[in-house]
Amino acid sequence: MREARRLALLERQRLIAEVGRKQALRGLAEALEAEARSHALAARSRALVAASAPGAGATIGAALQIRATFAAALAQLAAQAGDDARDAARQRVWQAEALGLAETRARRLAEMTDEARMALAAAKAKREAARELPLARKLQSSK
Repeated sequence: MREARRLALLERQRLIAEVGRKQALRGLAEALEAEARSHALAARSRALVAASAPGAGATIGAALQIRATFAAALAQLAAQAGDDARDAARQRVWQAEALGLAETRARRLAEMTDEARMALAAAKAKREAARELPLARKLQSSK
């Protein structure tokens, strides 16, 4: 029966859409986590750069060079973490849009599945009524 096949197809599509929605939700969560982690790393690196400034008093050239190398590496790490945070923010926006599309698709497929269930029930009821009609006529004519 056509209605049953349509319902089965829609239920499979709905399950696939639900998997897609869960994947989009997981992707959004991962993007949010990556963004937060990158922001935290950038902030900690900048704080360490500020803390590694030479203190008061005399220092030797080797210590100053080591401190400058360390500060440059931290500054580079902070810059890279800032870039990663911006990339993660773009990914978060993209994942939020993907989640919205997946949720819309899942909701629409759920509506279509409900409509197909009602159509199948109506078709079954119509078929039952058509089967019972000849029997009712037969019973009336035998009286």
